[in-house]
Amino acid sequence: MPHRSFDPETVSVMGLALDAAWAEVERSTPVRAAPEKAGIRRALALRIMAAVRAGQRDPERLCAVALHVIEGCRIVRADAHAPAGH
Repeated sequence: MPHRSFDPETVSVMGLALDAAWAEVERSTPVRAAPEKAGIRRALALRIMAAVRAGQRDPERLCAVALHVIEGCRIVRADAHAPAGH
């Protein structure tokens, strides 16, 4: 796939969508390790870019499309299964 750049307005819309999606992830999921957070954020960004390439420009829709990528993924902190008192 050839490299495509985005105009400043589109980059701004993508940033708004990524920020909104990330805020939802942070609000609705347990604290994660830095590498896991980076992977999730990257997945959101890649999905947003793919949707923009397909013609989507609505930041709310882009946010929803990005969140759909991780919908249903239940990632639990490792210490969530530790016996009480440990």
